[in-house]
Amino acid sequence: MTKAADSYPEINELKEDLASLKSHVSELTASLKRDGVEGAEKLSARTKEKLGELKDRGQDGLHHIEDHVREKPGQSIAIAFAAGFLASMLLRNRS
Repeated sequence: MTKAADSYPEINELKEDLASLKSHVSELTASLKRDGVEGAEKLSARTKEKLGELKDRGQDGLHHIEDHVREKPGQSIAIAFAAGFLASMLLRNRS
């Protein structure tokens, strides 16, 4: 585990939340393909249910992050800076 992940366990929580969100988006996409949907008016009941669940989970995750930022603004800024720095380093290496 990296030093940053040891210092900020919230990073692991965010990674888990993002992995969960990715999984749910994949499930939704598969469901939409399976149903052959071309427009929102043709969504099946199951797809609408999945979409609602995904929306609720996304809102819950957003509220969790907002609460964390309000509780620890300095730490949140440091985490955001570190994430941005790492992303820029990774993208710079790809170019």
